[in-house]
Amino acid sequence: MALGNVNIQLANLKQDMELVSRELAGLRTEVELLRRENAQLRVSVEQLTRRQNSASGANQGLTQQVDSRIQSLERRASKGEKEQAALQKTIDKKLKDLIAEMNRAITQVNKNSSSASTSPPKTFSSDYPQKGFVHKVERGETVSSVAQKYKSKIKWIIDANQIGDPTKVGVGKELFVPQQ
Repeated sequence: MALGNVNIQLANLKQDMELVSRELAGLRTEVELLRRENAQLRVSVEQLTRRQNSASGANQGLTQQVDSRIQSLERRASKGEKEQAALQKTIDKKLKDLIAEMNRAITQVNKNSSSASTSPPKTFSSDYPQKGFVHKVERGETVSSVAQKYKSKIKWIIDANQIGDPTKVGVGKELFVPQQ
């Protein structure tokens, strides 16, 4: 039961991590765009400054506007970098918490399995068709439903994938489905 909750929490945290990673990638892209825009504006300012110096310095107001815009962009870039750092800290903390929780669950499972009577190791037959394909387990699927879906045999799938407990095939696991 605790392992099931850990799996659910792990899946939720993975989704959170993916969302955070996408957000982080977006922020990085935005920072990079701001840096490029900043560089372009600097080039523009330099060109305008050269023109202004050669033309007698009549356009100081424009230079001030460009400088103000550059400063504004630099502030936005700095803010984006700070947000990125804070986001990274949050991700790191969630990851550490997840690792600690998984370690506790694994320790608990190991305690439970070591205290239970040890059953002989399960042996698997190699008597199944060697031709077939890979199926990625989706939510709600079982070894039995996969076998029915592809007109294969449950025993073949169990033996081919060396599944110790067919009731514990997780979502996302890739199974080889033998076919005659």
